[in-house]
Amino acid sequence: MRIDYIDADVAYWVGMIIGRGTIVDDGTRCIITIKFPFVKPELENYDQFAGFVTSIVSTVLPRLKALLGEGVNLSTSPQEDVTFRVEFPSTHIVVRNLKLILEDRLDYKRFIVPTVIRESDDSEIIREFVRGFADVAGNIRRSNRDQAGVHRIYLDVLNENWKLPVQLCDLLQNKLKIPVANILWGHPNMRDPKAKQPQASPLREHQIRIYAHHFLSVGFYVEHKQAVLKLLAEENKLRHKESIGSYCPGHRREAIKAKHPLEKDSRLPKGVRGKHFDAYWQICAACGCQYAREYIRDRERQKSFFTQSNERD
Repeated sequence: MRIDYIDADVAYWVGMIIGRGTIVDDGTRCIITIKFPFVKPELENYDQFAGFVTSIVSTVLPRLKALLGEGVNLSTSPQEDVTFRVEFPSTHIVVRNLKLILEDRLDYKRFIVPTVIRESDDSEIIREFVRGFADVAGNIRRSNRDQAGVHRIYLDVLNENWKLPVQLCDLLQNKLKIPVANILWGHPNMRDPKAKQPQASPLREHQIRIYAHHFLSVGFYVEHKQAVLKLLAEENKLRHKESIGSYCPGHRREAIKAKHPLEKDSRLPKGVRGKHFDAYWQICAACGCQYAREYIRDRERQKSFFTQSNERD
């Protein structure tokens, strides 16, 4: 077995870890924990938390046990979450393989889409990785609809990680051909654009927003999420044109945002700290989006050209 071995099952597991996983390795034992947060799906006639647990036990647990053995433990915190926990010796081949895939990143602040996933040409592996992430960090409910009433799913990335959203967006759009509507960054300019609530921390999760009917090609293994996805995707198709929503080109309109006192907050990473943003795609550029960066470079070149032309005139 190659230590960099990865297949669809491993890709799914790694997706869950990067979505809501923690890894603690003391050099002797390695403990891997994955938490499934409970977000009420607001689905009619649905037994909320009990159905959530049943869905995970019947779909996710058997798959993890088939991959990792019977040592996978499950616990629940009523109305809050379901947690998987598995423990191995630090020298176990599973641990070695996982660390290699994750490039020795062991916490959500540093997790990125692994190179072996980003560079893969196997759409099944990429889809399973995204599905694993979505099963733990995907959020689908009626309140996620846009201003036109079109239903969306959100892939939530915890605020401390500013690299992952752009990388996930790239996987979705360029590898799986799934349009991303936009990314709502957990930045004060986006979360509190009028700077009216500076004391209520706007450093919230980042949300990758995708229309429900577009996400059907990935979907969820967690049954209650898949049920909501199918229902809301069908509503989109009935009420709106199925083709609604286009690929994010790296830029869209921008609206002037107020200067915010938390723009220099020490919790923000260096790449965005101390900067002001009027649009989500400007943050995407700062966080590595090649399309947003190309647009900004082109715009600056045009400004420079017209400035030079005016000076010559």
